[in-house]
Amino acid sequence: MPIQAFKWQLYIATYTALLGIPLLFFPKDVIPMMGLNPAIVDASPFVQLTGMFLLSLSLITFRIWQKKTEEMVLGTVFVRLFIIVTLAVLYLNGSFPFLLLMIAVVSVGVIGTLWSLRGVNLKQFL
Repeated sequence: MPIQAFKWQLYIATYTALLGIPLLFFPKDVIPMMGLNPAIVDASPFVQLTGMFLLSLSLITFRIWQKKTEEMVLGTVFVRLFIIVTLAVLYLNGSFPFLLLMIAVVSVGVIGTLWSLRGVNLKQFL
């Protein structure tokens, strides 16, 4: 598997950490920047839980990069495609512009990963 495919795992780990840390530790500062009502932070712990899950995803993708676990790279593409579809549905239902930004960020990672895998027989990883 090309080393470039693993470099995209660092991209994923970076953007998930950059979003997860503020959501976990500074949710009242970040939520308004996303166009959401800051009252949701006080209503329940779901914003902080989202930050925790994003940091967990960051750690997993960092380990994939660190250990060069080939079998997991294609799996991250499928997970990110699911994330893109979910974000698109949420955008269509709520029209939060921040979701479009997230779709773009996740899509760059998917396209970059798939581009780096263009010469690889992917059937062995399914």
